[in-house]
Amino acid sequence: MAAWGALAAACASTDPIPAQTDVTAAEEALSSFLSMLASGEYDQAAGLYGGPLDSLQAWNPEIDAQDVGGLLGYGCESHLLQCLQVRSIALAEHGGGEVVFNVEFSLPDGTQFVRGPCCGATSAEMPDQSVFVFRIQPQADGGFVVLDLPPYVP
Repeated sequence: MAAWGALAAACASTDPIPAQTDVTAAEEALSSFLSMLASGEYDQAAGLYGGPLDSLQAWNPEIDAQDVGGLLGYGCESHLLQCLQVRSIALAEHGGGEVVFNVEFSLPDGTQFVRGPCCGATSAEMPDQSVFVFRIQPQADGGFVVLDLPPYVP
């Protein structure tokens, strides 16, 4: 019997699995972030964003790199980022310090947002995409930050 216990311990994941309340809190942070972007509350959304700023800064270098709300606003208002209402959020995975969700968005008319091929690519080369991955990272203060931006469409 002790051998089974040792085997089970050896096979167990070393990644801490967030408690259900942590997964729920991570989903609430993601939902709030995306809702704020969709409603134009960019400065509030900036407090929930912890991902890279390089692409946002490259799109508009005139905005101060520390003005995360301004950078998010430019991305959304220029429609480079699709800051749309959330259609669904589903847990994809958790562990390794992150919680990952799959998100679908709705267009203003209520239909599902689907990103098609870009930049001369065919559907075979770049298939349509309607599910987008968002990584959420816990913070030392017990909160969460979103590491990924809404879908980009050039």
